[in-house]
Amino acid sequence: TDATQIVHVSGAYNLPFGRGRALMSDDNKATDAIVGGWILSFIYSHQTGQPFTVNCANTTTADFGCFANVVPGQSLYAGPHNATQWLNPNAFADPPVATMVGQTDYSPLGGGQEQARGPGYKNLDAAILKNFQVTDSFRFQFRAEAFNVTNPPPFAQPGQLNYHSSGFSNISSTKNSNGNNGARTLQIALKLFF
Repeated sequence: TDATQIVHVSGAYNLPFGRGRALMSDDNKATDAIVGGWILSFIYSHQTGQPFTVNCANTTTADFGCFANVVPGQSLYAGPHNATQWLNPNAFADPPVATMVGQTDYSPLGGGQEQARGPGYKNLDAAILKNFQVTDSFRFQFRAEAFNVTNPPPFAQPGQLNYHSSGFSNISSTKNSNGNNGARTLQIALKLFF
């Protein structure tokens, strides 16, 4: 299985407030301790969906499965194209039934596999942090972090792939890839350097 597009972008930005920065550079130490020296960072990920196969709704041959034919001129993703109905049921058709033993025509086995792609996912993690220098050899860092900031649901592949069924290609679950892209999570931390 593949994903045709994967993008990861990360960055950090020193906010321009406080001593040695573009704005408020001549502030006193107390003001600088509150508003100066903050850093924003982020990691954004985007991935297109992975392929999956729509099998025949009805068996066309004994002892063999088959892949559904894609109907020419029908868009696979027409219709709602959401968690209720990811694919257009009119875009799929049963292959012809095998008519005799030893038939050399392979059309009863249907079309190709992996005809469609499931949902992709997006994720944005962000943090804001500030270093506080106490002495030359001792400092601490305050961090506030948010994982999955925008909180889009990471939909799993569609289930119920019988295109003759009313619940065809509905999505009833989310995926959780190694703990990533779950519900929005916020955390704060204090890190000591000495």
